[in-house]
Amino acid sequence: MAQKDGDDIISGNLGSYEEWNRMKNHWRGTAAPSNIQPGMVFSDSDNDKLYHRGDASAGLEEVLQETRSADKTPSFNAVRLAVKSDALSDPPTEAEIESVFGAPATYIGIVGLLFDTTSGAGKRYIVFSDGVGYYYLEATAAI
Repeated sequence: MAQKDGDDIISGNLGSYEEWNRMKNHWRGTAAPSNIQPGMVFSDSDNDKLYHRGDASAGLEEVLQETRSADKTPSFNAVRLAVKSDALSDPPTEAEIESVFGAPATYIGIVGLLFDTTSGAGKRYIVFSDGVGYYYLEATAAI
């Protein structure tokens, strides 16, 4: 057993095993421990991203952070947090929305926000899918 690989510290090890386990469960390094246990948190020193190992997961899952998770487009129970922009027709076509977000069958529920970059238009849309097609609501600017 090696604590540096994520193995639990057991009674008989030098020091308090409760304290050692608290320290072990909040790991920082360039690579995750090879025997990471459920409940452990790993902080990657290469990019400062944070990861967690849960009971049901086969590996590490990234813990979303405001600035360090900018390269992710997370999905929570079919709610996709995405802000996209593209040149769109007025009104936007299904093909244009699909080119931005992908196939509608991939996302059921709210997909995200879509900003029209067409010169002079600048419209904003809330886009969602029922798994078959896309729908949108045009946002009206507050006065």
